[in-house]
Amino acid sequence: MPDGNSEQLTFILETLSFGIELVSALILIIGSLVFVWTVGAGLLKPSVSVTTALQRGRLKLGTYILAALEFLIVADILFTIVHRTLDDVIVLAIVAGVRTVVSYFLGKEIAALSQEESEAIGVRRRPDSGPSTA
Repeated sequence: MPDGNSEQLTFILETLSFGIELVSALILIIGSLVFVWTVGAGLLKPSVSVTTALQRGRLKLGTYILAALEFLIVADILFTIVHRTLDDVIVLAIVAGVRTVVSYFLGKEIAALSQEESEAIGVRRRPDSGPSTA
């Protein structure tokens, strides 16, 4: 039989998990707005092609999606701490695995897009260091 402290802890962790999910949703909404703004602003400039505007928007949106995925993983872990059934742990493992794979490949795509953007504006990166200008 659960005691009062256990019920309070469960309520707190469930509330935190839900709050973190809301933060993730807000990050995705903001990222979507930034994407639309970036693409729209790019299309208004005659010197920027549609492809370049979309690429810049994707780069920014991808960063927001990556951040939101990290928050969602934290929320899933908190939820699983509260509900420790084998089914919940299995679901957490699958969801975290899928999100981690998506995060990995999205991170690689963001890095590639960032590199292309840097090269397009004349900034070169040395492989062993951070960004630098040539």
